Amino acid sequence: ALAAALALAREVNYGPGLNADSMWHISAGQQLAAGEGLVNSKGDPYVGWPPLYPSVLAAASGLTGLYPRDVAGPLNAAFFALTVFVAGRWLRRRLASRFLAAWAVAALALAVPLVDTASWAMSEMLFILVTTLALIHADAFLAAGKTRSLAAVAAYGALAWQARYIGVAVPFFVGLLLLCRAGGGFPRRVKQAAAVWLAAGLSIAPWMLRNYLLSGKFTGNYRWAYDYPLPEVLRDIGATIWRWLSFELPAIGLQPPELLSLPPRPKYDYLQQSMGGLQPPELFSLAGGVWAVVAVAAAGYVLLRFPWKKQTLAAWRPLWVFGGYALTYIALFSAAAVLEYSDDVVRPRYVAPVYIPLLTAAALVLERLVRAGRGSRPRVASRRAAAAAAAALCLWTAGQAAPHVRRIVRANAGNQDGDLAPGLSAEPRWAASETLRYVSENTLDGAVYSNRPLMPLAIHNANAGDSSYARLLDQADHDALLYGEAPVSADAGQRLLESRLAAAPDGAWLVWFKQGAYTDNLLGFGSAWLRAAPLLEMEADLADGVIYRIRKNAAPGFALYRAALRAARQSASRGSTSREAGGFDVSWRGGELVYVKESCSGEDARRRFMLHVYPADAADLPAARKRGGYAFDNLSFYFTEHGVVLEGACVTLYPLPGYAIERIEMGQYALGGEGLPWRAALRPERTVASETPPAAAAVR
Repeated sequence: ALAAALALAREVNYGPGLNADSMWHISAGQQLAAGEGLVNSKGDPYVGWPPLYPSVLAAASGLTGLYPRDVAGPLNAAFFALTVFVAGRWLRRRLASRFLAAWAVAALALAVPLVDTASWAMSEMLFILVTTLALIHADAFLAAGKTRSLAAVAAYGALAWQARYIGVAVPFFVGLLLLCRAGGGFPRRVKQAAAVWLAAGLSIAPWMLRNYLLSGKFTGNYRWAYDYPLPEVLRDIGATIWRWLSFELPAIGLQPPELLSLPPRPKYDYLQQSMGGLQPPELFSLAGGVWAVVAVAAAGYVLLRFPWKKQTLAAWRPLWVFGGYALTYIALFSAAAVLEYSDDVVRPRYVAPVYIPLLTAAALVLERLVRAGRGSRPRVASRRAAAAAAAALCLWTAGQAAPHVRRIVRANAGNQDGDLAPGLSAEPRWAASETLRYVSENTLDGAVYSNRPLMPLAIHNANAGDSSYARLLDQADHDALLYGEAPVSADAGQRLLESRLAAAPDGAWLVWFKQGAYTDNLLGFGSAWLRAAPLLEMEADLADGVIYRIRKNAAPGFALYRAALRAARQSASRGSTSREAGGFDVSWRGGELVYVKESCSGEDARRRFMLHVYPADAADLPAARKRGGYAFDNLSFYFTEHGVVLEGACVTLYPLPGYAIERIEMGQYALGGEGLPWRAALRPERTVASETPPAAAAVR
């Protein structure tokens, strides 16, 4: 119950955890429930993943009458609760220590990786549940040799493979375990292992044959090729597991309102990448150091003082089952990543399936440690050691729960200024999106285009009926512009987008997200071009996006940009504008900075501008900049946020703040973000941006 409550409470605050994979599952579940088969909303076959999870979503949707997205969160919370129940029930039977059993169950229910995984509309939680059941029944079969336990192992192993392709690790490991176990005769062991392998293989074979006929690959065609060396894979897996060992507790001495907010920790780039954007652990914190010392001391004590000769392999059987599976999963996952069947980063949810096996193995080893202490140390010392161990375990478990408590209590915590596109995760930036709220509360009927179509699809308004969602520019368009043989001109993306708008049906919608449009920046168009584009009528201008209606009779746009271009060319013809700022004519007109560059290249349109504005009065700086000790306001921007390409020239109109300005420093970053190929300063003759300065200010 606690596990389910944690997962649901996080979803209530932040919404479901969604990404591109999630929307494939949800869309396929919806189409399956409607009798259309395992395809997405556009009719593309669902081949990138096994069929179990969308089938479960479709069944739950049919029973409840809810959209699959709406049942995914409660369903994953139920999977999480069942996993904690079956694992805890098994641990209570296998562990003689009631304290260790209670601690292990609490560590499962409060675990950071499991609650995080349960909050996503993904197949991992279902996979973890069937994997746990398979390992429990494997242990039962090794103990008693009952046929029903073997049948359960085969069934759950097959379901694990049906949930995720990496689920092959379950029948593969269990088969090897049965084959290598002692006793029973080799021919009989071969039959038992073959039974598990055949059950799993025959269940997945029709699906993989279907994939091959549809895509030419047994695991589907939804895989990108990455160069991911094995040392980096293992390092990232280790970094993820290390984060599980750290525990986050509020610093002593903070004021009560601050107890839910930890001080910032140092950032480690490779850990940031390996954790897919999660806050990395502080590698050398006091808590982490104490935990490491205790773990090393305990391991040394077990090796030196444990009465190994008195133990048999049977007594350690559960350790071999759960610990062996964890190693097998990591080995197969690493091989898949190196062989280009995975992302270029190890995300925490990929490693989450080994959390329960590793925790179970740790509980079993701790119990053996307690038994060894009772027979070889004085009773008082043994009790003190047990009390210290109990305190350390409780502290660690409480530290695991701290992030979830903060997330649940502080619904507005987190980075709300980040990119909405890559994660779409259950975070405030998702729940606080004004654009998504508009789409969910208004009926966008008919065709809906977007630069991020999965996002409006994720919160589809049921009253919209048969609305269809699509990218205005598809992947082939992006690839042709970014990776084609011909060089990309500065306005190639704009011209392509304009042709797509002309081909769209009259009255269609365009949902354009301002954040997370990095590829749009690369292609040379963005929110500024759209705001002035022909064929578009603005319906709503929101904090993180704009809603447009495509109208064939809309008036031509770009009037302001054309006027700025004409004025710049007239000034240049009189020789009144400097061209030393990286080839840009820079002027200040009516409270706006105007950048104009004739014959601009695609590189000019893709690079980011540096813009630092120094106010005449430091009190005019935003509060965040003053707290950081800065003397300037950082207004750096991408060209496509405020510029368009007209008549072969790059034209940018940037609105300046209304306070008195002492000077402006500007430049343009290199494409990789390193260094400034050019840099210049602007000292206006009049320092109030709201006034109309001379036609062109002097550029130094």
